[in-house]
Amino acid sequence: MIEVTREPGIVRLTIRRPEKKNALTRAMYDSLSEAVDTAAADESIHAIVLAGCDGLFTAGNDLDDFRARATDPDPKPSAGLAFIERLMRCDTPVIAAVEGIAIGIGTTLLFHCDMVIAAASARFRTPFVDLGLSPEAASTVMGPLRMGFRRATDLLVLGETLDGKAAVEAGLATSCVPDGEAETVALNRARKLVEQPRDALRASKRLMRAPWEEQAFAALERERDVFAERLQSDECRAVLDRMGKR
Repeated sequence: MIEVTREPGIVRLTIRRPEKKNALTRAMYDSLSEAVDTAAADESIHAIVLAGCDGLFTAGNDLDDFRARATDPDPKPSAGLAFIERLMRCDTPVIAAVEGIAIGIGTTLLFHCDMVIAAASARFRTPFVDLGLSPEAASTVMGPLRMGFRRATDLLVLGETLDGKAAVEAGLATSCVPDGEAETVALNRARKLVEQPRDALRASKRLMRAPWEEQAFAALERERDVFAERLQSDECRAVLDRMGKR
């Protein structure tokens, strides 16, 4: 489930499915999309904080959902990418607090957050190619922009893992903090934003986003088509079948 809580000027979104390592289902993506839209439209909200629970951020997309879409002759549009679009269009600053694993979309969504506070033992990984898939969430543009082409290749193609310190060095995270403190630090950052004029914050974010916004949305559409093809490919189906038998 997605737990939505508020304090003055801030909306907190908590991914809470610890029994499945906070893996995201279609219903959870829909809840995240609705919560972001609601927060962005609320004139009293200056910041959104996104976090996991129980020392985990998210294991990424639920694999059962992938298996269902891989065999569906007429799959529904991706709820995960619909959520990414909400993040990309959101003028309200978004701060992510990452403890533990951030897998797949759990990493690529961070390219669309304004600040990422990573715990030292956080683990960022995008095993798309391992699954017979391809990168998504506009990461093929945002990754090279934020990290440089070669480091982005290590993350998005080779599927190499970054810890909190390495994520900061690579440009994926803003800061690295001791384990257990990521959400506290993220909330403190959000409270600083609450002290600033909301419209100025939103205008500043729009201006900073403008140089790469068109490229990112074009990449999102390219990736959407290729990802859908890869998801129903023999390579991907074989990998998902093997994983389902473990």
